[in-house]
Amino acid sequence: MRDTRTTIVLLAAAAVVGALFAPWYAIDLGGATRDAMAQGSRELPGVLGEFARGLLSVLPDRIVANAWDVFEKTDIVLLCCALGAAFAALLGRLDVSALAGGAAAGTTLIAMLDKPGPGGDIVQMQWGPWLALAAALAIVAASKVGAGDAAGGRSPAGQAAPPAPSAAPAAERPVTATVWPPAEPGG
Repeated sequence: MRDTRTTIVLLAAAAVVGALFAPWYAIDLGGATRDAMAQGSRELPGVLGEFARGLLSVLPDRIVANAWDVFEKTDIVLLCCALGAAFAALLGRLDVSALAGGAAAGTTLIAMLDKPGPGGDIVQMQWGPWLALAAALAIVAASKVGAGDAAGGRSPAGQAAPPAPSAAPAAERPVTATVWPPAEPGG
């Protein structure tokens, strides 16, 4: 069970890192948006209007950005969480992996709720944050599945854990003393 959980954590951590390169946000400059910008450029005087129309003609219809393009610190936090979860899983510390996965999920949720750019429908969320969120939650789930077995008196191999050694009360323990240096015979 532990090998499967570690494998899932490693794959999910790789998916979080991969999600950083996936499209996170897009701005659609086609259709009504381009028409509104063209109308605004027609209202500008002379050379400035010509310049604005020239810029408008070279703008793409759609601008897509990944996490590395959009964020200053969020991308680094997600990368560190994914790497931390992976290394913790390799060391057998799935509790630490769960914490790192939870931090990645929380960071992703904040990034999803606080979209960059102006309000409205100009900036559209793409599939990258959804992948990062699903992968972060998979880290948490894989780290927690079967975690109750270790706490419930089972060893990782599935056998019952040996009983804890009991210390005898102080009155029942034999008292021994060592004298140094040893006494010489006959003296």
